[in-house]
Amino acid sequence: MLEKERAYYESNLNSLRETYMGRYVLISGDRLIGGYDSDEEAYASAMEKNCTPGSFMIKPVIGNDQE
Repeated sequence: MLEKERAYYESNLNSLRETYMGRYVLISGDRLIGGYDSDEEAYASAMEKNCTPGSFMIKPVIGNDQE
């Protein structure tokens, strides 16, 4: 479950760090929905966009030394 989302995150991590460092990203399938200041904001956005639970991933974008 969430293989596409994990693959998207990992393959785009450098560009995500450039744009969303310290924020949370919402990924559904193989596309980025957006970046948010909190995981709560990201979840609310997912619900507004009618994403069903289990079809999206919310992940913080952090630096190399924090993983």
